[in-house]
Amino acid sequence: MHMALNKPTTPPTSSSSTSTPISAASVVLDKLQNSPGGFYAATPKLAYHAEYFPGGQDGNILIAKGQDNDQEFIVCGIFQISQNDFYFTPDANFDPANVFHGCLSDVKLSCRLTAGHKDLFKFASEDFPAILNNLHAFEKLVPSKRDYETLSIIHDSLGHRTIKLTHSLFKAKTTDNENQRDPNASDNDGNDSTTTVDSGLGSEFNIATWPVAEQCKGHLEDLVSTHDICPLPAYNENHILIPPLQYESKLKGAHVEVHMAFCHHHINKSKHDIFNSILQELIVLSLPAAMPTSPFKHHCLNAEPSTE
Repeated sequence: MHMALNKPTTPPTSSSSTSTPISAASVVLDKLQNSPGGFYAATPKLAYHAEYFPGGQDGNILIAKGQDNDQEFIVCGIFQISQNDFYFTPDANFDPANVFHGCLSDVKLSCRLTAGHKDLFKFASEDFPAILNNLHAFEKLVPSKRDYETLSIIHDSLGHRTIKLTHSLFKAKTTDNENQRDPNASDNDGNDSTTTVDSGLGSEFNIATWPVAEQCKGHLEDLVSTHDICPLPAYNENHILIPPLQYESKLKGAHVEVHMAFCHHHINKSKHDIFNSILQELIVLSLPAAMPTSPFKHHCLNAEPSTE
């Protein structure tokens, strides 16, 4: 089983234009519904077309049923990235002092996808319950064992249901033997869904200059010789790869087109069935709304009341 690698150096073939006027919203939906590279997430009974491929330590990968080749089951849709639980930052707020955070090399960036509230993409909000039903059905494809706890990709956050989207930040370098491959194999063959940096990208995408918090810099230096960095395959509204220092300003609260895959891990030791939605590609359709301002924000306390 090989999972397709995304290449962040190649501008995405998006269902969106560089700007998204109201007249283009129906075009976005139409192209998502007829995408040759995936399934629109609200399509009825999507689980009937999918099954899990046993991938061993890499987890069980959701694939398209009845295909001659084991092709990942890619789902696409329009969502808003939540302002809450936003960890699509260059280091995912990793804290080396927190024993529960593990190692920096294991860090996964994550965010929560919501229905959105923008009139421009009203269909995305209306289709969100159907999307959640499909994702729940994907998880039901795995027979549940007695006494096992399911860790779903669907979460309740402040009274709203959200989808947790993840991305692995690092990938271990391969040895020369592992790099040997079938010359007839496709350029998209690979063993995971991460994206790795390409020499054509700027220095801001290099692992040696990757912007992490001060307490993480020593841990990052230890990874330079053993790991590759995997930038988010996230593109701005002009289809340009977003630099890591702009992840938060460009993505937090934005309406985005998302393409994602799914995997399942069965953990016998802890008795957990863990499901993950894995980012394949993300394109900003509408920038985050500006935060409200207050007329009291810059008022000098030793002056008279501003309301007088």
